[in-house]
Amino acid sequence: MVWLVILILLLMIFFGMPIGFALMITAAIAMLLSDIDLIMAPIQMFSGVNKVVLLAIPLFIFMGELMGATSISDRIINLARALVGWMRGGLAHVNVVTSMFMAEMSGSAVADAAVMSKIFVPSMEKQGYPRSFAAAVTATSATLGIIIPPSIPMVLYGVTTNTSIKDLFVAGIIPGLLLGGAFMVTSYIFARKEGHPVDERFELPRLGRAFTAALVPLLIPVLVVGGLIGGFVTPTEAATLGVVAALIYGWPIRRDLDLKKVYGLASVTVRQTSVVMMIIAGSAVLGQYLANEQIPQKIASGLGGLTESFVLRMLLINIFLLLLGMFLHASAAIIVVVPMLLPLSREMGIDPVHFGVIVCLNLGIGQQTPPVASVLLTVCSATGLKIEQVMGYCKWFILAMFVTLMIVCFTPFTALALL
Repeated sequence: MVWLVILILLLMIFFGMPIGFALMITAAIAMLLSDIDLIMAPIQMFSGVNKVVLLAIPLFIFMGELMGATSISDRIINLARALVGWMRGGLAHVNVVTSMFMAEMSGSAVADAAVMSKIFVPSMEKQGYPRSFAAAVTATSATLGIIIPPSIPMVLYGVTTNTSIKDLFVAGIIPGLLLGGAFMVTSYIFARKEGHPVDERFELPRLGRAFTAALVPLLIPVLVVGGLIGGFVTPTEAATLGVVAALIYGWPIRRDLDLKKVYGLASVTVRQTSVVMMIIAGSAVLGQYLANEQIPQKIASGLGGLTESFVLRMLLINIFLLLLGMFLHASAAIIVVVPMLLPLSREMGIDPVHFGVIVCLNLGIGQQTPPVASVLLTVCSATGLKIEQVMGYCKWFILAMFVTLMIVCFTPFTALALL
């Protein structure tokens, strides 16, 4: 019956039903087939979202929206151009470095992709880059938004597994830098092969001016993440600090915001949050059913019984996560799937924080791979390109992501060194 439940879920997602509703309907069907009273469904849904730490999600989203609506993105791009624009294929490197900076502000890969695709794809095309290459760089580099802190998927992982969100944020720093470096190496290879141009010469005075202009925007995420890492604030309080700082910077200081704009951004935040919360609520009900049927223990036992080799077990876990990432939204995958794999990861001696980074990297790859490919589809929608056009380049960036994933998997030091 478990396979029947999973098949129903995948079919509803395949035919376009919103994931939150698909999870709820699947859970209701599973409860009916198991003779469980449906009155438990709303109770479980409420308890699933009734966690104070989940307030960090709308606050981080709102912080990202506020910072995206100001002149911050222009200042960050200018700083990135001054830093890496002198390299062969400069604007592609600027794209990646800008995504690394923006990842500190939004925590959402889809949000970063939506903003960056409108800025970089036209600019890169004007400089002679293939439009599909520009889209591939933009889509894959946006994945840094769920690795470099603050990260909404890491918040969900922390809530689901009772793991320190502060430790998860710290653990994402080095893997995020490694992933950004892998993207830049891939971009450089294409730049040499296809003759992509240098953006601008390196000039130290220009770098100094760009850094000064971007200093305050860069200090806001440093304040947020630094306060959390230092133990001065909780994740929810850190996100609140970020919202207040972004409001002060964007409204009275820069005057990029007014009451009408803030209201519009708050409305966008509410809509995005409602999607995530519906997924969490639906996942809570389905997750309870799976727990009652002891599915996590059975899957852990099944995977563990296939081999005693640590390497092969790790590869099986990654294959499982990669396949699920192709079909499930990152939020749903974390809440439904992570409890299934956590017993096996503990049995293997994998630190829960390290495992959280592995999960986020896998789901980041899933955001680029059809049929779901949420980030890739966002960029394709914004640029008018078809997925098959972008995949010609995107597959090589996905390979770079997979290589980074393997490095992080088998060298725990990369995730745990800063803890």
